[in-house]
Amino acid sequence: MRMKSLMKKGIVTALAVSMSASMLAGCGNNDQGSSASNQEAAKPEETQQTETKTEAEPAETAGEEASAEQQEGSESDKPFEGVTLKWALTDNAASGEETQAMVALIKEKTGINIEFSITPTSAAGEIDKVLVSLMAGDDLDIVSRTPIQFEEFYNAGVLEPLDELAANVGYDMEAVYSGAAVKFDGQTYALPAERDIWLTYYNKKVFDDAGIPYPEAEGWTWEKYVETAQQLNDAGKGVWGSFIGNDAVHSYMYATQSGVNPYKADGTSNFDDPAFAKSMEWFFSLGNDLKIQPSSVEVASGTYPYNSFMIGDNIGLYVCGGWVASTLTTLEKYPRDWQAGILPMPYPEGSEPSSLVIDSCYAVPATSSNKEAAFEAIKCIAENKYTLGYGRIPAKTLTEEEARTYIEETLVPMFEHDGITTEDFMAGWFDPSRNYISEKIVGTADTVINQIVTEESLMYGQGAKSLEDTMASIKSRADEAIAEAQAE
Repeated sequence: MRMKSLMKKGIVTALAVSMSASMLAGCGNNDQGSSASNQEAAKPEETQQTETKTEAEPAETAGEEASAEQQEGSESDKPFEGVTLKWALTDNAASGEETQAMVALIKEKTGINIEFSITPTSAAGEIDKVLVSLMAGDDLDIVSRTPIQFEEFYNAGVLEPLDELAANVGYDMEAVYSGAAVKFDGQTYALPAERDIWLTYYNKKVFDDAGIPYPEAEGWTWEKYVETAQQLNDAGKGVWGSFIGNDAVHSYMYATQSGVNPYKADGTSNFDDPAFAKSMEWFFSLGNDLKIQPSSVEVASGTYPYNSFMIGDNIGLYVCGGWVASTLTTLEKYPRDWQAGILPMPYPEGSEPSSLVIDSCYAVPATSSNKEAAFEAIKCIAENKYTLGYGRIPAKTLTEEEARTYIEETLVPMFEHDGITTEDFMAGWFDPSRNYISEKIVGTADTVINQIVTEESLMYGQGAKSLEDTMASIKSRADEAIAEAQAE
């Protein structure tokens, strides 16, 4: 089975500044609620709202004039008034300020009450505890994960298809989310609420000290990125031109951004395509050969943690998920006296502009005893979460005017310290000509394949294996994983 591609082009789509629960750049959300639960969300100051009072009829007169038809219309607007649903979350996510605000908004818009089913976070290597609960038949109504994580839920048969639920209320998921709703085998199983789009972050002080102009979004390729990093690099002053972590996705991103599919037409893996070897070699050369960033060994040792860009002042360029942008607003946690800038993610020269993306999505479990109300609730979350004021950007489609208004009213004030402009955000997250590609490999046995690439790429990056042996091993192991998955 193959999940529908997340690649989209030619639309003005709202994309997420979500803060990944992962502690490594580009890792998928492992939270049991929101992709922001394990990072501090920066919320702009509340603006005081004043109630506008107008002269009105006495209450009893207004009440008398309310017709039975109006009352019926009011009731039909909230057909699930008073229904209580169970939302599966970790304790931290459930008690978070943003989640509590979302619960209040669901109540306001739909009349639905939310209570939490608290489930601990699964340890590394453990099966998802919410998945275990659903497989045991527990009555849950709302779950949230990334698309690749939901594939495991789908394989276990614990997700309710949404197509009939949407059709029953005349809800066009394709139009609202421009094809980004999560599909397996032709059916829709989850709605995307927010997107995490990768960006290039840069330290303006490092550029100023080097006397180099700030980079521009137009033509921002990986080749231009490397050239700029080389100009910034200053070993004598301890300045790194670049910093990118050791995640598996980094070893194949140049290939996938070049349009090379990790799967062949016959369903086997495509890692014998020379583009993947070139991508692997290129990425690890940045630190091991060009030395414009810490070596793979230095990163793996913990000498340079995932948040090195935020906690230091000696890294010029940093490529990572959109969640980093939100950490830049938390000056109490990451105090700094320098300003940051943003650019779109670089792309391979000669290819169309592209950025990696991962969505935070919401689904209705097959065990839910009130699936219609649950669909109404996740629809409310997906459409409205970004309005809560935490810097989220929706996965649903916005017009250019809507996007600019949201940026100017919400994002620009949040990034006042850095002077990031509306045009910066438009180029980074709202470029209608840019391709948005799943940051993870998505397809048969994808979870296992991503783990295989992690293991093998680190061995190559740290000099324990040749490039030829590494790619042959990835190809062989990936094909075995695919065959096993297809045999189940």
